[in-house]
Amino acid sequence: MQNEDSHSFNNVSDDVLHKEPPVGFFLSESQREQLLLIARHFRMERQRPIIVSGSAGFGKTTIVREFVARFRPPRTQIEWIDVATARNPLENVEAILAALREERDERRFLVILDGADRQSSIQLQRILDRLFNWKRVRNVIVTTRNTELNIRGAYNIVVGVPDGKLYGLKEQLLTPQKTILPVVAPLIVTANDLLIEKLKRRPDDLFRISPRQFEEVVAELLSDMGMEVELTPATHDGGMDILAYMKTEIGKFLCLVEAKQHNRNRPVGVGLVRTLYGTLMDHQATTGMLVTTSRFASPAKAFQEKHKYQLSLKDYGDVVSWILKYKL
Repeated sequence: MQNEDSHSFNNVSDDVLHKEPPVGFFLSESQREQLLLIARHFRMERQRPIIVSGSAGFGKTTIVREFVARFRPPRTQIEWIDVATARNPLENVEAILAALREERDERRFLVILDGADRQSSIQLQRILDRLFNWKRVRNVIVTTRNTELNIRGAYNIVVGVPDGKLYGLKEQLLTPQKTILPVVAPLIVTANDLLIEKLKRRPDDLFRISPRQFEEVVAELLSDMGMEVELTPATHDGGMDILAYMKTEIGKFLCLVEAKQHNRNRPVGVGLVRTLYGTLMDHQATTGMLVTTSRFASPAKAFQEKHKYQLSLKDYGDVVSWILKYKL
């Protein structure tokens, strides 16, 4: 059974319109429409490829990442293939299929062929036929700059010039400057790239790693966004796990980050949010962020709304979105 914050393929429009965009990208109206088209096509028919095409820099990959983060159906594993860097994409596909066949898990697969700019219609059709020959592949989404591909039975979505703007953690930190006090002398820790790459393939493994590994993953993801990140010692218990700094021309800003690995069915209550807010006030930091593998209870959301310029709440969908954008 899905929780109250999960997305339904039968009510896509309402979910997209009311879900807060993940940190790092603001969905414009045109991009929301394209996201809806992918979701609708995906649920209508299996093994019918979706081609997302358009010029460079118009957000094709970003829109697909948002789709994966928000609408991935249960028991569906994501296989993300960077076609642009693959010497022989068909060989890559064969290798992945061979590895997946050895797994006993019966989950279905959604394959993303990202950056298939150099693939002709014939080459891409060959890859798609090979993938769809395996019934566990539910569907394939392709991103490409080639708007003239002729793929059998494909849904074609052309991404135009976005009318939105960047919006995320960096803007969130640009609030009136306050005095920043030294808090602790934390150790700088970088999470293992391999772990995050594995999480791209299996986001649900966020529930299987240790709480300390989750903190390290969040720290590395924030670092990838351009923050100067310090991870507090494992024994620290002061309402913050990560210190994330942003240097700008008008000053240096500090975000206190608390990372909580919760069971997906156990919402984070208002108590943890209040504790983070108290720590934020004690140390006169610029802002605070609570990141979880679960979701937030209504009282927690209500408290955050009262302090929306000082606090932000990021749930499982946001974390998955960050993971999929890592080093891209």
